[in-house]
Amino acid sequence: MKIGIIVVLIALLTACGENKDKERTISVSILPQRYFVERIAGDYVKVNVMIPPGANPAVSDLSTEQLKALHNSSVYFAVGYLPFELSNLYPFLETQKNMLLVKQSVGMDLEQGACNHDHGDGHQHDHGSHDGNFDPHVWMSPRYAEMMARTILDVLAAKFPDQRETFEKNYRQFRVEIDSIDQAARRIIPKKENKTFLIYHPALTYFAKDYGMEQISIEDEGKEPNPSHLKAVIDSCRTKGIKIVFIQNQFDVDNAKAIAKEIDGEVIAIDPLSPDWKAEMCSLLGIIEQKMK
Repeated sequence: MKIGIIVVLIALLTACGENKDKERTISVSILPQRYFVERIAGDYVKVNVMIPPGANPAVSDLSTEQLKALHNSSVYFAVGYLPFELSNLYPFLETQKNMLLVKQSVGMDLEQGACNHDHGDGHQHDHGSHDGNFDPHVWMSPRYAEMMARTILDVLAAKFPDQRETFEKNYRQFRVEIDSIDQAARRIIPKKENKTFLIYHPALTYFAKDYGMEQISIEDEGKEPNPSHLKAVIDSCRTKGIKIVFIQNQFDVDNAKAIAKEIDGEVIAIDPLSPDWKAEMCSLLGIIEQKMK
């Protein structure tokens, strides 16, 4: 959406007056963030999610209804480097002088966002700017999920100090939940001889890094793979003995299925954008435990 159109919409929305529920309305980019906020704040706040179920945050635009909901929020928890945040969200938020923007990847050791299968091991630190090509999928790492939860606690406890004790209690319970996922990963993954997997869109970069796994992406630098890239991926899978091909519903699955056929592998659906973060992480670990050798 063009900046000029956004500014006009802002003027119209402002003319309509502020939403009475603005202070207790929190906006987030993706469904897993809503899970985090609700685990800490319960029903004390209303959570508005910008990327609806089934939508792709790499290409999503913002509708007028979303802009209205966003305008009527007092806090925005951004992941940090989702493509729609960089292209659509931040220009809008720059016009929202009374909204607190919290980028949850600030302070994390981020990987470069190159989406090919040979992404290397270089690290980049997030200094909080809008620029940069960083992998945004930090919420799929229990280690970084805990950091996100802590940030949510700190921000909301400062904003609603009378709720601090409740928020802190909820956070401690959520921390136990996150730790249980981490402990399960440390129990399951080290036992596997082959810790390499294939995935269409590289959403498990930080998860793989945390637990000594290797992620190979079918996407080529965020784009549909060309024939030469597909051949290189297939050759790599055969060399490494990969039989697991993860797909996500938000992306084209035809190439994943074609590769799985070539390597006699199995296509398995995962959903990094699931509204139930814990259930998705448990499901992922169950797949690794049952399917990887």
